[in-house]
Amino acid sequence: MVTRRGLTKAQVDRALARGSIVNAGTLRGTLHVMAGTEYPSIAAAYIDSQRGRVANLGVDVESLRAAVPDEPLSGAEIRELASRVLATDDEWTISFALRWLPFVRVPPAGPWPHTKPPPYVLRRDPLPGPGEAAVHVVRAYVAAYGPASREDIEQFTSFRIRQIAPALERLRALEGDDGQTYYDVPRAPVADASVRAAVRFLPAFDSTILAHRDRSRIVPAEYVDEVFNKKNATTRNTFTVDGFVAGAWRIEKGKLAVEPFAPLPLKWRREVDAEAERLRAFFAS
Repeated sequence: MVTRRGLTKAQVDRALARGSIVNAGTLRGTLHVMAGTEYPSIAAAYIDSQRGRVANLGVDVESLRAAVPDEPLSGAEIRELASRVLATDDEWTISFALRWLPFVRVPPAGPWPHTKPPPYVLRRDPLPGPGEAAVHVVRAYVAAYGPASREDIEQFTSFRIRQIAPALERLRALEGDDGQTYYDVPRAPVADASVRAAVRFLPAFDSTILAHRDRSRIVPAEYVDEVFNKKNATTRNTFTVDGFVAGAWRIEKGKLAVEPFAPLPLKWRREVDAEAERLRAFFAS
């Protein structure tokens, strides 16, 4: 989490209200916060990745699209509508049918923390073509988290091979020390291993933690059980030191608690404390 100097929660809420930030279920079928300019491509490619499943459901998803009103609906109301229109109580059928439709969350109302899930609306704007949308999303992923393997791309996007392959043709292929092929955007700089990565505080489910199939690229093996809860597939709020997860953090009674998994050298502890203070100021804004 990079907290831009002076950024406040009110500014984030205004960005959500303007649509410059969008909260919607897309990649991997989970909720994501993304730039409003990126949402159409992400939604188009994700919906296309569900094409086969939806085609085999045996229900008329377009009739559901037509039945959805323009006013916001809660998740329960949407599922009740889907059950009635599609004439089924099967939860999997309803879930996959809804993934075919571009629902986004309405901006939350009231002061932080927003503890009540906001309702959804169906986006009616035309989406870009799914082929070019997938190429755009894969390139954006690689630009953010590359170099990355094909398996990493599949893991993060949940796209089909048919969607990923055209994007790989436009990327730079690199041979890794492990004999694996990694992809990156053309002419992208690759940081030298001697360059120190800045301390960063990451919220639970942050994409940085989930960006690669090989989680050891950011989570040391000895900390996997500390970071990932295998019973309910959750992750903790974490912070990184020199590019690797080194501890967890939480907000407790209005205060920020920092928990290193092992003692930190003094130079890193100072940087962790400085970044923690910036995060604390954001929550206090």
